[in-house]
Amino acid sequence: MHQDRFWELVSLKLSGEASPSELAELENFLQDHPAENSRFDLLATIWEARQENGTLRKKESFNKHLQRLSTHLAEPVLQYESVDPFPLNNDENSTIVNLPSRNYRKLAWVGGIAASVITIFLFFTLNREQPKNNIAKAQNTISTKRGSKSKIQLPDGTQVWLNADSRITYKENFQGELREVELTGEAFFDVVRDESRPFIIHTSTIDVKVLGTAFNVRSYANEKNTETSLIHGSIEVTLVKSADKRKITLKPNDKLIVTYDEAALEQKDKARPHSPLLTLGRINYRKKDSSALETLWVDNKLAFDEEPLEEIALKIERWYDVKVIIADEELKKEKFSGIFEDENLEQVLEALRFAGIKSSVNRKEVVLKQ
Repeated sequence: MHQDRFWELVSLKLSGEASPSELAELENFLQDHPAENSRFDLLATIWEARQENGTLRKKESFNKHLQRLSTHLAEPVLQYESVDPFPLNNDENSTIVNLPSRNYRKLAWVGGIAASVITIFLFFTLNREQPKNNIAKAQNTISTKRGSKSKIQLPDGTQVWLNADSRITYKENFQGELREVELTGEAFFDVVRDESRPFIIHTSTIDVKVLGTAFNVRSYANEKNTETSLIHGSIEVTLVKSADKRKITLKPNDKLIVTYDEAALEQKDKARPHSPLLTLGRINYRKKDSSALETLWVDNKLAFDEEPLEEIALKIERWYDVKVIIADEELKKEKFSGIFEDENLEQVLEALRFAGIKSSVNRKEVVLKQ
């Protein structure tokens, strides 16, 4: 019997597609060649393990995780991105060959099982000495568009509120000695405590390390400031762009603002990062209900606290999915305060008019001027 025929009979038997005559042919071959029994047993063991712990079970577990991402704020738009190890070929130009049903299923199982077995053997034979960290890890990305916010739950139970135009990325299994996520934008974290597995948030300018606590991180790519506001617990902030990787520990109600002067960076050698400007202050609490202004967005409240108009404009852009243009340069530095709850764009612009700021709207473009 040729090896190709042996592979075909084994594949048909394992898939349950073998006919009685094919089963008899395989049985007779194994009886005549006892040495092949050990190889067949190994292939059967690999196939059973694959069926029990393979792709279907992983996708079912991941789907259960996605079901936990169902509590949203303000009709958010979620995007789930993961690596599919077995993509389907949906090319419209591919040729479709109509085969008899049973023969088609045979070929599919034969190809699938043979490829799986060969892949497994090649993996253990060729990659036995390769470091584990060379194995690519699938990652999940969850993002919100402008004009939307979302509340999600990570696999460890940690709750995350994502503000508009924000994104977090984490490994699919979320296992290992560290729980790590990458953040672009703004998010409020309520981290489940696990002293054996610290939780780390990576941004472009800082890393935040916690065990279990509640805090807010704001790190948008188009803003020069990165803010960290600690509600309760303790966190360690590392300045990833500083030469000494300086670490700062925050206590409850602390607020750290990290500012990088990009103009100064351009004038100096970029191989020696410029030290950031650090501002350590306190969280601003409203007197009437003791709520933190830094986290009012979680409750769908747009808040400004003595902020320059150019920073307020960025918040309005993300909140209402518009483009804001400030016509007067001097006006950009003017500071304003205000809290808006469930107000639309026109109501916010009306409030600015009372403060002496004129505005005009053309579709999704807003112009502010004196």
